[in-house]
Amino acid sequence: MPDPKWGQVVTAVVELPAGQTLDEADVRAHVRTTLAAYKAPKRIFVADRPLRVSNGKADYPAAKACAETATLSATAPTH
Repeated sequence: MPDPKWGQVVTAVVELPAGQTLDEADVRAHVRTTLAAYKAPKRIFVADRPLRVSNGKADYPAAKACAETATLSATAPTH
């Protein structure tokens, strides 16, 4: 995602099963156990629908649009 300070920042768009909730702190803690700190997402968004194309692969343009929409609506967490 574009960032005014860094140019771009790592962003995660998470797809949750129906009825599940997400604790952003838990996601960050889990990611930091497997990735270097600079690779950990600075922003985390929850998608309201599956972001998959017909063959089941991730729909990256839809994920980017989801994150941009959340950013524009000012609901995105900041780093």
